[in-house]
Amino acid sequence: MTRKSDKTVRFDLPLRLGAAALGGYALCWSLFVLLCAWLPFSKATVWYFTGQLAPLPLLGVLLWAFAAHGAWRALLWPLALAAGLYLLVLIR
Repeated sequence: MTRKSDKTVRFDLPLRLGAAALGGYALCWSLFVLLCAWLPFSKATVWYFTGQLAPLPLLGVLLWAFAAHGAWRALLWPLALAAGLYLLVLIR
């Protein structure tokens, strides 16, 4: 079993908390922007719909942040997924 350095252990929990907060926030807003751009409904309807869906990506990213193998992996995957959703909006 390999031993992690003190610096890695010291920043593990703050990175995971940041991944849960920032990654969940970025994923929620990127999903909102994507749905506003692609759904043929009024903005108020999409706003209500995404308000109902908002806890799902937040919960998923929160669980992923503490289930991922590494803290950097927990931070980068949700942010990369949010960036991918934003790119889908830009392609449209």
